[in-house]
Amino acid sequence: MNLHPLIAEYEFLVGTWKGPGRGHYPTIDSFRYNETLTFGAVPGKPFLRYEQKTAGAENQPMHTESGFFRPIGDGRVEFTLAQPTGQTEVLEGTVEAGDDGELTIVMDRSTVVNSGTAKQVDATARTWVVNADRTELITEFGMAAVGEPMQQHLVSELAKQ
Repeated sequence: MNLHPLIAEYEFLVGTWKGPGRGHYPTIDSFRYNETLTFGAVPGKPFLRYEQKTAGAENQPMHTESGFFRPIGDGRVEFTLAQPTGQTEVLEGTVEAGDDGELTIVMDRSTVVNSGTAKQVDATARTWVVNADRTELITEFGMAAVGEPMQQHLVSELAKQ
């Protein structure tokens, strides 16, 4: 595939990642889920398509979101998302490679827009940690919502399929 130069170093993301996750927040009961992330490349374009789905213990659908992951150079990235719950997110962040080969993507600057019927989400943050051989991905999602301060909401441990 003819990958855009900004995407080439993130080619390892392309494909499907699956694994278990857990969630908690002061306004809800703690829960467990199974998560699937799918990244797709568009030939020659400087972004990856992104889709996320979660399912509960009985495989019932829980959440989904879709968007675009866009490296912009100099170790910086942007991530745009739309959710059927009435939110859109635009996140910005940085990428750091560890001495051990681990890659950490921290997207901690966000703009969230809520529809008139959506729960109030004020800010979000996402961190992805990819192991050195690019086969495991740990995701963390934080949010400030419904009057609560920024805090971790979700964590998942995914394996490349």
